[in-house]
Order: sequence, then C-alpha cells, then structure tokens
Amino acid sequence: MIFVPQPNPSLTVIKGKLAFLVSFDIGGEVDKTTLSGILKVQAGAEYSKPVEVALGTGLTGLIVAEQVNKITRVQAFADVYAMGVCIIRLEFEVPEGMTVSETITAMHVNGIFVDGLDLNVYIARKMGEIRDQIRPGITKARAYFPNTKKFSLLRLDRYEPAIDQGGLKSQFGAEITRFLSGESSPRRLHGKEIADKMSRDISYYDEDLFLISYEAAFVSGCDDYFNDLRLYLELSLALSFLYHIYDWKIDGEISQAFKAIKTAQKSTIFTQAPRRLERSLLKVSEFKLDILDNIEDLMNPLKVTSDWYYQGAYEHMLKLLKVKDYENIVTHKIDALEDLYSTAQEISYSKVALITEIIIILLIAFEVIAILPHGL
Repeated sequence: MIFVPQPNPSLTVIKGKLAFLVSFDIGGEVDKTTLSGILKVQAGAEYSKPVEVALGTGLTGLIVAEQVNKITRVQAFADVYAMGVCIIRLEFEVPEGMTVSETITAMHVNGIFVDGLDLNVYIARKMGEIRDQIRPGITKARAYFPNTKKFSLLRLDRYEPAIDQGGLKSQFGAEITRFLSGESSPRRLHGKEIADKMSRDISYYDEDLFLISYEAAFVSGCDDYFNDLRLYLELSLALSFLYHIYDWKIDGEISQAFKAIKTAQKSTIFTQAPRRLERSLLKVSEFKLDILDNIEDLMNPLKVTSDWYYQGAYEHMLKLLKVKDYENIVTHKIDALEDLYSTAQEISYSKVALITEIIIILLIAFEVIAILPHGL
C-alpha cells in the first residue's frame, strides 16, 4: 500500500511525551557491582540491563516553536551500562494542544529547554557529572569518544483527531515520516519514502503503533509492553554506540600501525616499528575478546530474551539501527590491522634474513682472507 501525503492539519496532542535518548562514552567497561556501588543504586546482575539513576523528576521544561512557548514538566534519568555506554533519557510531557508539527519545529530550532538551560547544554553538564562520578580525576578529552548520538521518541496517549493506527498512517503518514526522518524541511515527501517508514511497525497488537527509524521512534498505544520495548530499544542504541566507540579507538590504533609500517619500510637496520605495531594489535585484540566475551551474546536475541515476540522486536531494532552493519565495520578493521601486523612481520623477517646473509658472506670472506697469506 502506498501512502500519499494528504493536505491534513497537523496531529494535535492531548496527552503524550517527547523523549530524548542521548548515548555517550563513560571511558570503558565497568563491573556491574562496582557501577551499582558508585551510583548507589541496586541493580540486577544482568549485563544487558542498565543501572538506572534518577537525575531529576520535577524539572521544568520549555518548548518553543515559532509563536508557541509552552512550559511543561520534565523527568531526567541516566541509564548506565556496564559495557561502557550511558544513555541520558529526558522525558518531556507534551503540552496539551501542541501539534506534532510544532514539536518537530521546536526540535530543529533549538527550542527545547530544561531548567533554564538549552537542551544540549543540560545534557553536556549531566554527561560531565556522570563521568566524574564514575571515573574521578580523568580530565583528558582524549579519554572519551567525543561524539554523542541523540535519538528521539514521541509517544502519544491521546490525540485529535481520534483515529486508529491505520488512520494515523494514511492521514498523517507524511508528518510522522518527517519526525522519524529527523527533519523539518517543507519538501514534498515521496509516497515510497512514507510507505517505507510506515512499514517499520514492531507493535504486537493491531491497534498499537511502534514505528522505528535510525533517528527516532513514534509510538501510539503499546501501554502493556512499552517499557519492555523501550529497554530493548535502549540496549540496541547502546550496542550501536559501543561499536562507534570501538571504531574510533581502532582507527587510532590503525593510524599508529600505519606509521610503524612506514618507519619499518624506511629503516635500513633494526627498528622498534614492529614492537609498536604489536602493541596496537594487542590493544585491538582486547576489543576483539571483549566483543566475543560479552557483546556477541547481546547481539543474539535468543540469548537476551526467551519471549518470541520480544526476540523478533529486538532483532528488528538491531537491523533498523544498523548495529550489525557497524559490527561488520569493526570486525573488518580488526582483520585489516592483523594483516598490517603480518606485513610488518614479513618486512622485519626479510630485513633480518638480509642482514644474516650479509654477515655470513662477510664471515666467509674473512675466512678466505685469513687463509690466503699462508697459501702464498
């Protein structure tokens, strides 16, 4: 079925929440028990579940979009994973009467504020506080992956017009697609683009809607199982971001390895280049072992949950968030570094062999020279 943009007014929110899930690096893996002790929060032993910390439940938010300025309530949480990723979760109550179009505009004109601070400034401050709490004394920017990943989630409990999920797709498909695409431009959307976004529904019941894209999620209903899906969504986001961190770290090691090989090629005698390359390989091998030990299990829905529906939903999340694509990139780079190490070893061995041959030739020459006077 092709969904064609319709000239409908924007969907009006009666009751709903706009959430931002921001992933960032906390400097490496932390034991779950240690993490619970540092954050003073009781948490289960499951590696797949985060330690949840409340950052504030009575915060004041402000949403500004064109001529609309509305104050609302905000809740803030930090979901900290032992794998070394934290997700700050900010939940804004969408003011009654605000439209989805106005919400989209506010998101793209920096019109979201928390306790008097711009959303990004507030998030950066909380990131610093959490990092200082987990790893006090580490101030080097290079110790952390510099980027973050923001994911948006709009959940509507009640809205006008009061239509079912089929009506939402057919009448407001273009508006929902703009939200899922993370854009606010007035460009005309192609029917195929809308149909593609509307096909990404992982909800269980026919009357529910849980649409996911790489940038955002749009939810209607799903009351009985929303929190479970959110946890699987956050786990998928954490894994995706973790592979970004691995990719960044491996790039640094590959850069050092490449320099080592260049040095080895230019040197005419013994060099420390193979040792430097070996150190890079050992560091990356730690990442590889970590992936095999912990992360591979989290990539397998059968090992994360025994429920068939959640297995399918989680698998779709991993696919839509391109987690396996990033895993392949990291794996390819690890293999490339291993190839570089093999190349450096060959260069080193060839130099040693050449030097050995020269020494043997010189020894033979010395023996011949030493014999010549006696023969005369």
